[in-house]
Amino acid sequence: MKEAIAFPDLSASTESRPAVCPRCGRAGMGWHRQLTRPVVDLKLTQVRVVQYQCQHCGASVTVTPSGLCPGCKHSDRTKVLSVVLWGLGLSFRDAATVMKGLGVPISHVEIIFNVREMGAAAMARQKKRVSGLKAPVLGADETEVKLSGNGVTLGFLTDPSTGEIVGMEILASGEGEDLGRWIVEAAKRFGAKALVSDELESYKPAAEKAGLEHQLCLAHWRKAVARRLKKIEGYPEEKKLIREALKELDDKGLAAIRWLHQQFRGARPPRKGQRQSPEYALRMLTLDILENWNRLVCYQQTHERFRDTLGRQVPRRYQVPSTNNATENAIGRGGKIRAKRMRGFKRADTILPIMFLLASLAGVLAGVPFQALTL
Repeated sequence: MKEAIAFPDLSASTESRPAVCPRCGRAGMGWHRQLTRPVVDLKLTQVRVVQYQCQHCGASVTVTPSGLCPGCKHSDRTKVLSVVLWGLGLSFRDAATVMKGLGVPISHVEIIFNVREMGAAAMARQKKRVSGLKAPVLGADETEVKLSGNGVTLGFLTDPSTGEIVGMEILASGEGEDLGRWIVEAAKRFGAKALVSDELESYKPAAEKAGLEHQLCLAHWRKAVARRLKKIEGYPEEKKLIREALKELDDKGLAAIRWLHQQFRGARPPRKGQRQSPEYALRMLTLDILENWNRLVCYQQTHERFRDTLGRQVPRRYQVPSTNNATENAIGRGGKIRAKRMRGFKRADTILPIMFLLASLAGVLAGVPFQALTL
C-alpha cells in the first residue's frame, strides 16, 4: 500500500562534492575538513558536514547531507511535519507545542515561514504539472476568504474527470469582466470545450464568450427551484409538474414547462409596494427554466456544440458531468474547511501559496493527483 505522505529523510553524512568553485568558477575543490553539526530532527541529533576549499582562490564551501538546508538547524522532515500539523487544523502555536512534545522544538514563527515556503513550492510545482494538460471539460466555482477582515473572491478550476485542481486565482469579484477573462484564458490554455458551473449568472456570458458548451449544476439548480416553489402559495399540481420535469429532463418535461408557461403568461408583475402574485412567480420560474433548459441537459448531448468545416456534427469524445460536485469537493480540499477556522490572511501574496499548499495536503490524503507536498 502506498503511503499517503512520504516525509523526506535526513542522511547522517554526505559524499557529494561541489563541481566548481562558486567564486571563481574553476574545478578542483579539495577536501578541507569534516565537522559535526547539531540538528533538530525526529531521528537524528547531529550530522556530519564537509568543508571543501578551492585550490585556486581559497574560497570554502560547506556541503550538508540531503534533507538539511545549508545554514538551517531544522531538517526538512521537521519542517514538513510542522506544516502537516498546521494543515490538519492546529494553530501555529499549537503545532509548535506538539512539536516540542515530540522532542523537535520549533517556534510558531518558524512554522509560519515553513508554510509560506512549502506553499510557494506547491504552487510552482502544480502550475508546472498542469502547464501542458488538456482538459476538454472544466469545472468552475468560487469561494470567499478573509484578508484583513475583508472578503476576497477566490476562483477554482478543476478537471471534473479526476477532481484535480488545475487553476486557482484571486478575482476582483465573482461577477463581471474579471470572471469572464479568467474563463476565456483557461479555456484557451486547456483546450476546453465545455464548462460546468453553478447557477451564478456571470458564468453564462463567460461561457458564451469562450465558445464553450455550458452545463449548470443540477444539484444547485434543483435546490434553487425547490426554494422558489416553497415560497409560492397554492398550485400543488403545477408544482408537481415542475419537479417531475426537472427530475426527468426529457422532451415530455420540456413540453410540460412550456404548457405551464403559457398558462401563466398573462400574470401581471407587481406594482410598486406590492408582493408578486403566485401566478407571476410561476410565470417567471417557468421562464427561467425554459431559458436555461439547454444548459440543464447539456450533459445528455452526444455531439459537440459546433460542426466541423464540412458542416458535420462531431461526436463527443468526453463526458460532461451533470453536477459540479468535483469542483465543490476541490474547494473543500483546497482549504475552504481549513480557512474557516483561520482568522484570515494578513497578506494578499500569501493567499494562493497557502491555498495551494492546503490543496496539496488534502489531495495527497484523498488520492487526488496533486503531488507537491515537498520543500
